Amino acid sequence: MKIDFDIRQIQAIISDYDGTAARSGMMEPSEELFEQIRKFQEKGISFVAASGRQYSNLRARFAPVADEIAYICENGSLIAYKNEIIFKDVIERETALKLIRDLKQYETGEVMVSGEGTSYIVPKSETFVERLVKHVRNHVTILNAFEEIKEDMIKISVFWKDGIPKEAAAMLHEKYDYLLQVADGGNGWLDFTGKEASKGHALNILAEQMGISLEQTISFGDSENDMSMLKETGHSFCMSSGKAHVKQCAQAVCDSVEEVLTACLQQFEDSNC
Repeated sequence: MKIDFDIRQIQAIISDYDGTAARSGMMEPSEELFEQIRKFQEKGISFVAASGRQYSNLRARFAPVADEIAYICENGSLIAYKNEIIFKDVIERETALKLIRDLKQYETGEVMVSGEGTSYIVPKSETFVERLVKHVRNHVTILNAFEEIKEDMIKISVFWKDGIPKEAAAMLHEKYDYLLQVADGGNGWLDFTGKEASKGHALNILAEQMGISLEQTISFGDSENDMSMLKETGHSFCMSSGKAHVKQCAQAVCDSVEEVLTACLQQFEDSNC
């Protein structure tokens, strides 16, 4: 792969996790990616993990470099930099409980509410619990009712194991788009966050904290919740597995994050940097 920008001008690399840093069918990022992150850090280029996942989960997935990178979590509702939470967007409680009541009407949908450090669920099946604990590997708190949640709610999600029903998505967009950010999180998840919360908005906040220009960044994503981020960065790549409307938000398409970063590192070598 050839890249059409000067890697020496890049200040940060931002990547989605599911379907991107961890490609489809993978539980973890590759060891190659971790090694590439280290090489870029040696050259003064930061790495940001940007995901719909919770903070503790994302740190665990990037364990080899966990203390050396920044995090945009819960679709931009929470930002962690230098091991501290620097931003949190909250869904107003009355709105959150109204949405939860609406989501509970879908018999085949499972609802999950994200707090700062745990995922709250009132599971309809043991398979959903097993999915969250063993596959997604979230910290999970099981409740009898969502009204028991005492802390701020920063993201609400509904999961359909057979994919998001089109009619349900259309109805929920129509009813909540004016109040919340509603986005397909991929793999059967429909996510709801605060109206201002998005990976793109969070990236602007984080860039100011880090003292970097978004024009001098590279981003990678594959789903609707990555679109705002892809639009904000100077150089953007959508995974080849992404949907057509997501690809339209990126400047290029790639099969893996590693292939692009390999080309970037090769450019460093060719320029003797």
